[in-house]
Amino acid sequence: MRLAAFVPIAILLGMIVPPLYTVAVGEPVKLRMEPVDPTDAFRGDYIQVNLEAETVPESRLDRSAIEYFARHKGGELTVYALLKKDEAGICHVKTVSAEKPRGGIYLKGKAWEDGDQKVYIDYHLDKFFVPQHAGKEIEQAATKGRAVAVVKIYRGRAVITNLVTE
Repeated sequence: MRLAAFVPIAILLGMIVPPLYTVAVGEPVKLRMEPVDPTDAFRGDYIQVNLEAETVPESRLDRSAIEYFARHKGGELTVYALLKKDEAGICHVKTVSAEKPRGGIYLKGKAWEDGDQKVYIDYHLDKFFVPQHAGKEIEQAATKGRAVAVVKIYRGRAVITNLVTE
């Protein structure tokens, strides 16, 4: 009987603890954002986060990822996007691999090809709620290339902690 009561609690903790741990110990990085849609009639202001790192040219794939996509046309692949900071402190995708990196800062995601020399990667960083009436300002900054997502990353898992305009 006690075990049956513990199962739902364990499931909830399993969903809550990993993101909280990532925020607590993760490496903070900035990722450039693309234009977004800032409002939802039912939930208020939020940002539909579209990151530059989610669309990667095939030239950044390493051999393991290239071989997978050559064998599995239209397939989906778990990938690791190794990041590199530029002189402004913004991280960009350096390489994408099907193999987990031994070091460095990386994002784990699901990737698929579009057949147009690009790979799309879903890191599950898609929405972020903002204070009321702040969504439009961030949308305008993203349109001008002046918005970044501050993300904490730990072992490939990422959590957005803030959106800032430059």
